[in-house]
Amino acid sequence: MTLITTLSAGVLASPAAAAASTGVASASGTKIRFTAAKGKTNKVVFTLSGRTVTIDDRVAIKAGKGCKAVKGDKTKVRCTTKKAPTRLYAFLNDRNDSLVNKAKVRIDVDGGTGDDSLTGGPLADMLNGRSGNDKLRGGAGGDLLMGGYGNDRIWGGAGHDIVNGQSGNDAIDGQSGNDILMGEVGNDNVYGGSGTDEISGDVGVDKLYGGTGGDRISADEWDHKSADHYSGGSGWDSISYQSYQVGVTIDADGVKGDDGAKGERDTITADFESITGGYGHDVITGTSRSEILYGGPGNDTVRGGGGDDDLYGDEGRDRLEGGAGDDELNGEDPFGAKFEADIMLGGTGKDWVSYDFRTTGVIVDLDGAIGDDGQPGEKDTVGTDVEIITGTDGNDRITGNGYANDLTGRGGDDIVRGGGGNDTLHGGNGADALYGEAGNDYLFEPGDSAADRLDGGLNTDECLAWEGEDTVTGCERVEYQ
Repeated sequence: MTLITTLSAGVLASPAAAAASTGVASASGTKIRFTAAKGKTNKVVFTLSGRTVTIDDRVAIKAGKGCKAVKGDKTKVRCTTKKAPTRLYAFLNDRNDSLVNKAKVRIDVDGGTGDDSLTGGPLADMLNGRSGNDKLRGGAGGDLLMGGYGNDRIWGGAGHDIVNGQSGNDAIDGQSGNDILMGEVGNDNVYGGSGTDEISGDVGVDKLYGGTGGDRISADEWDHKSADHYSGGSGWDSISYQSYQVGVTIDADGVKGDDGAKGERDTITADFESITGGYGHDVITGTSRSEILYGGPGNDTVRGGGGDDDLYGDEGRDRLEGGAGDDELNGEDPFGAKFEADIMLGGTGKDWVSYDFRTTGVIVDLDGAIGDDGQPGEKDTVGTDVEIITGTDGNDRITGNGYANDLTGRGGDDIVRGGGGNDTLHGGNGADALYGEAGNDYLFEPGDSAADRLDGGLNTDECLAWEGEDTVTGCERVEYQ
């Protein structure tokens, strides 16, 4: 049972006594309660004047405690509280009823059976359609809207709303605000509207649209056989298969039916900027745009495609391929229990492999040899087409190749070698040794208290060192801090 179902059952429990052929209204403290007539088609409107709430229906209403009948109009009562009213409760019944809250007071509505139309007010309301094909409109305020059983249409309105279609083929529009929208069971159409929304479908063939704003869409976690459609819209949008225990294939190219688990035939449009896999062995491919791609746990293959991409492997033995563009590759989960053998290939562009979240030193040598990079025993492979390396807070050994590399040791006592090419070497904190070797290199040491060694090597090199602490050789141009 979900939290929303629990709230629905507890807060909007129907009154024990069955409603008669007239409605009943009563007031207690700052709360007002209305139960609509049974067997009648009710059309209820709430309004507020001072401390008095007027309830108007097309069916006769009996005035209970704290309420008075309106002379000459048996379908209207006025309920006055000692202090400003804080909550309205309305229980509709078994026909196609409607309710509109025009009072600036929060309302909880139970639609009962029938095809109902429920409209909230300017504050945070709770509307539950229950059974029937209902129409729910939240209005302003952060509302909780539940469709119940049936094919419902729900509009969130302004405010940060929580909408749950529950059972049935529902159509949900979050409209404005940062909403949480859930289709639940059935073939649902869910549209986020404006704002930063969280959208999910659940069981059924769903169509989820982010709309404008940076939206987060979660793929169906229960039913791997339904062909769903996911569209991010404008803004920075993400699609996640994080709950999946099986491998998925995601390429976000907009081709119909080629995404998701085996045989699932999801469609992911080409307007997502972030993609996350699940716990299986996933294959994730980006587009020509710049994206953030997460493999998640499992032995994943993550390809950036074009654009300047950030690729994350997470737990498992992952293969990261930057493709075109200036890409960042990170093979492991920084909070993972162990580091496994990843393959990280840059592709074209200026690509970066970072170990900067670690405290144990690494060995990285950009020679393309298989399994000789990373921490002791890790057996990473860093391709020759990676230009930028960032080390750890430990004692690193980083070696470039014949291309122009940008190599940083960070913390610890590091040894950084440029190799051939015009390289930029950064030592970071600790007693570091920087060797430019061949090429016109730039060697840089910040002003820490450790004694560093800077050796420019061949060609024309430039060194920036800390005067009185560092030793500089082989540099044609030296600048001291």
